[in-house]
Amino acid sequence: MPLVLLHGWPEFWYVYHKNVHTLAEHFDVIVPDLRGFGDTDKPGLPNPPGALLDLLVEDLSGFTAALGIHRFGLVSHDVGSFVAQSFARAYPEKLIGLFFFHCVYPGIGKRWLEPESVKRLV
Repeated sequence: MPLVLLHGWPEFWYVYHKNVHTLAEHFDVIVPDLRGFGDTDKPGLPNPPGALLDLLVEDLSGFTAALGIHRFGLVSHDVGSFVAQSFARAYPEKLIGLFFFHCVYPGIGKRWLEPESVKRLV
């Protein structure tokens, strides 16, 4: 089974180098660099900058398609988890499994400062 590992910020594929050998005993491990990280081109931010997440999702879709991978497991960390969450919403049929660690949740924002929101969490 293909297993794609997405790194966080300010990292690149090497953050997983100690895990690849062990994971490769059970999976076909693929560890790409996200656009703008590692040895990839540094094209700058799109206009508007918020479009970057959509570009990263499409990068992952195109990358896996170019490799002939139709379904895969996706492990993500930190900023990579933003990409993984958006990818899962856009292409749920392409995922066999989804795992996040050190995942930030983009929906809290200023609501964390609102007393009623905090009460709902408790």
